[in-house]
Amino acid sequence: MIKGSLQIKSNKYYAVFKVNGKVKWHSLGIEAVRGNKRKAEKAMSEFAMKYNTTPEEFDKTEFTEYIKTWLEFVNKQVDVITYSGYEQYALKHIIPYFETKKLMLHDVTIRDIEEYYNYKSVSGRLDNKPGGLSSRTIKLHSIVLNLVFKNAIHDGKLTKNPCEYARMPKQVKTQPVASFYTAEECKHLLDLTEGKPIHNMIYITVLYGLRRSELIGLKWDAVDFDNNTLTIRHTVVMNKGIVAKDSTKNKTSMRIYPLLDDIKKMLFEMKSEQDKWRRVFGNCYEENGYIFVKEDGTPFYPSYPTHELKKCLERNNLPHIRWHDLRHSCASMLILKGWQMKEISEWLGHADIGTTMNIYGHINLEHKRKLGETLNGML
Repeated sequence: MIKGSLQIKSNKYYAVFKVNGKVKWHSLGIEAVRGNKRKAEKAMSEFAMKYNTTPEEFDKTEFTEYIKTWLEFVNKQVDVITYSGYEQYALKHIIPYFETKKLMLHDVTIRDIEEYYNYKSVSGRLDNKPGGLSSRTIKLHSIVLNLVFKNAIHDGKLTKNPCEYARMPKQVKTQPVASFYTAEECKHLLDLTEGKPIHNMIYITVLYGLRRSELIGLKWDAVDFDNNTLTIRHTVVMNKGIVAKDSTKNKTSMRIYPLLDDIKKMLFEMKSEQDKWRRVFGNCYEENGYIFVKEDGTPFYPSYPTHELKKCLERNNLPHIRWHDLRHSCASMLILKGWQMKEISEWLGHADIGTTMNIYGHINLEHKRKLGETLNGML
């Protein structure tokens, strides 16, 4: 609750308020003469009540300037990956759009927000290609806008959030279709990469369905050879440089796998190979604890698996897939093995089973159709 103080300036009564560390003077239009003080106090009390219920009427902050201020604040509150996303949406999309509107923070309405969403859904791309942004991307923009307005409310600049009731544009929902390799295709890929660093990367990715950041982030302390477990808890990603952190994409992404016999054997061989190169390079060997490293101990660049896979596929005229599609390949094989969606969701470290169903529901349905065909003519 903001309380004012009564001050005299140029023989006039003023209500003085301290808001967010800044002192604001407001004339009450009452002369500072004998008998007017009580009248001025009453006017100040009414002014303070209005100030606390509708602070936006007294704020002169430009909307885009406040977004920049919010970015400075939130940069200290979230990790570098999250902030990078906020910064990209704000600086490349939201601020350029609203700068042309020249709106004050308190002037932004639900309609302004909805018009922004609609514009971005129709022609919001920045790569000079026609078309708009996906509903998922616009949802990410809405998260940034929501956080900006919630912060403004916290700062006492607003009393309501125009994003709260703003409607997202209606878009035709398309079922995401995951590309993947069959078990036979994965085996062929492993044969083609035998003896190369990418071979073991493909092997462990297909069996555990790891994200690329989780694969590159694997460390030896995550492997328990005695209890036969492999823990996913460290990731390495590219974001204006290499970012390594002891956290995963979400809480469910931090998971413990049983150490499969084939993987255990492979890791033992890799550990023995690293010991050999450690002796060769001596003091020049880089000690960092990572599993996937070059001969001198230097970790592989986060984009290495992607580039090597692409070159291998092109060289052998194989169907194109992304590195992430090896994760999808793992899921498809689990479905064919009869795993339930909840089990697959936990194995892959999805935030919820809905994500798993959205991505792999069509594969599951196709598998059920094939099983159903075996019932034809049974009776």
